[in-house]
Amino acid sequence: MSTPKFIKKMALLVAIEATVGTIVVPVAANAIEVSDVTLTPIEGDEVDQGVIRPYFGASETSMVTLYRKVAFSVGFAGVGTAGDEPGWSVLMRACAASVTNTPATETVFAPVTDGIESVSIFATVDGQVYKMAGARGNVKAQVDAKQIPKWQYEFTGAFFPVEEVGAMPAVNYSKFQRPMGVNKLNSTLSLDGFQAAVSSFAFDFGNTVVKQDLMNVDTTEITGRASTASVTFRNTSVTTKNWIEMARVSAKVPLLLKHGQAATNTVSVAAPLAQVGKPTFSDQDGIQMITVPLRLIPSDAGNDEWSITV
Repeated sequence: MSTPKFIKKMALLVAIEATVGTIVVPVAANAIEVSDVTLTPIEGDEVDQGVIRPYFGASETSMVTLYRKVAFSVGFAGVGTAGDEPGWSVLMRACAASVTNTPATETVFAPVTDGIESVSIFATVDGQVYKMAGARGNVKAQVDAKQIPKWQYEFTGAFFPVEEVGAMPAVNYSKFQRPMGVNKLNSTLSLDGFQAAVSSFAFDFGNTVVKQDLMNVDTTEITGRASTASVTFRNTSVTTKNWIEMARVSAKVPLLLKHGQAATNTVSVAAPLAQVGKPTFSDQDGIQMITVPLRLIPSDAGNDEWSITV
């Protein structure tokens, strides 16, 4: 009988590539503290051979593209010391974000269109390592009341054969802070200057991630971005805010979420031009809630539809 492989014995290490698609071997400092991991060991397109025989029966298929995917969550948390980059900084860079670090002050992430970086990912499960090169991805944030907020990542990258390495890699999670629960003490959200009683906030980079496998080309590309958000909160009187009218005229309003406590374990998401979409209603504890979908629109300068400050 074979020895079981324990899924709870997992380490995920991610390193920025100097050259896109050229694998970099990560070290302990590249470890990512993750949860909710879904590893797809082999993905790709299969084509039916279409063979005709003098009897019924399946024809063989052939894999004509090969790649690998991994999805996971990371705590929506800040840093231990002002000016440090959070442990999830490297992940944002491979999701088409720039990083501007001001020592001893803050780190700001913003969207980019050109020069998108890539990462090598080593996912080791109980001594078996699944590698990806040239990986790029998309990220969402889910910040719900009475829950632990999380970044939710999905990466696509080049396929490598599975390797049996035996030992688990060394890891160092010191860059990761404990995310705080979402509540009145730790979280605030302002939409068009209104301090909303929010039960749920969602934010999606909206990257279009495609895998290209052509003659002389095997890459993962980010070919577009349409960032969105949504906020669910206690409905207001129309004299306070008329969300229906704002949707009718496609109003663009500022959005600001701040989550965390103390001087440094905070994350802020800002969008200066959040276009109000068609609201919907729901019931929570007998109270009417309203969900407002938002499209995050860039200015004429571009690459500024949102920013993340830590």
